[in-house]
Amino acid sequence: MQVLQIDMATLGWLLFAAAAGSSLLTLILLGIIGHFWLAPRVERKIDRRLEEGAAQLEERLRQRFLDLLTGRSRDVIRDRARDLARRLRAELEPALARALLERPADDTFLALLDGDRLSVVPVNR
Repeated sequence: MQVLQIDMATLGWLLFAAAAGSSLLTLILLGIIGHFWLAPRVERKIDRRLEEGAAQLEERLRQRFLDLLTGRSRDVIRDRARDLARRLRAELEPALARALLERPADDTFLALLDGDRLSVVPVNR
């Protein structure tokens, strides 16, 4: 029987080669698993979310189109205009009347809306 003798440098290179081969094998296995197992799952999940989003968008567009055909959007616009007219009567008219009483010589005024606060000021020419 023969005895195999390996010096320290050769042993170091053999250990390095074994570690590199093991790492390469691990990376190859992870790549195969990712390609054949993980990627299809991710693709299915993305496809499902895209289909759900498309279905929601289609439903919203269908509802808006239906609202236009049935006149519901007209009712919403009319209600918003009615609310705006009420607010003008409730807030702008009294503020304008106060400004006219305070400065009867001025004939042009500017209405300013700062947040929810409405103010009327005279415009100097």
